[in-house]
Amino acid sequence: MTAPDVIIEQLHVAAAGRTILSIDHLAIERGEVLAVLGPNGAGKTTLLKTCLGLRRPTSGRVTILEQPVTQLGSAALTRLRRHIGYIPQELAAHSQMPLTLREVVAIGRTGIAGLLRPLRHEDWEIIDEGIARLGLEPLRDEPYAHLSGGEQRKTLIARAMVQQPQILMLDEPTAHLDLGWREHIVSTLDQLYEQARPTLILVCHELEVLPACCRRIVLLQDGRVLDQGTPEEVLTPERVAELYGPGLRVLHESNRHAVIPFEGGRG
Repeated sequence: MTAPDVIIEQLHVAAAGRTILSIDHLAIERGEVLAVLGPNGAGKTTLLKTCLGLRRPTSGRVTILEQPVTQLGSAALTRLRRHIGYIPQELAAHSQMPLTLREVVAIGRTGIAGLLRPLRHEDWEIIDEGIARLGLEPLRDEPYAHLSGGEQRKTLIARAMVQQPQILMLDEPTAHLDLGWREHIVSTLDQLYEQARPTLILVCHELEVLPACCRRIVLLQDGRVLDQGTPEEVLTPERVAELYGPGLRVLHESNRHAVIPFEGGRG
């Protein structure tokens, strides 16, 4: 039997005497698509950073791809991250390095090939395919620093995809994108899952950005798991009201989900 790609046990993260994350047990199976939802301050981003070894927990254990993340040194963590694609919530400040969009995307292949080995023709084909998939071809030779926030986010998604990771972690991947591009990203995630079956962990606030391939949700509140299950099981009117306030109606259609206000629902 294949071990889960992610195992979290008795995890506790605290800062300044305040609990940020407290999870007794959470396992994410190989090839599973999991969404982590919750209000601001629920601990969603901290969960991803702890899984990546970017934040050390106060106590507990995180195992990724059968590697004990919480015990690894920096070199071992670097090797493990080659198998994990990560798109952070907050984009880095505009870099002064004169990298083009294509060169930034190519970093995803360089991590696999190694810094001392030049990229092969096959690598560049994968890079250009990733750029095209995100609709970035007209901008591929533009300096990354000159791109808009939305264009930079699409570039980082392309970079993660060309890495062909076993695990893909996305923290608010549709932030700063308009409705059309939001739907394009959701569709791209569905296509990526259909083609490559990575383990996909998606942190988001909006139910509308959950791809149809997502069939398990973990709800976080105050750093703890409030509920988990299928979207239909978890995203009930009662749960949504508990997390986000009253007066909201939950819609489920063809494995997509949305929340809308209903008349007379507040007050």
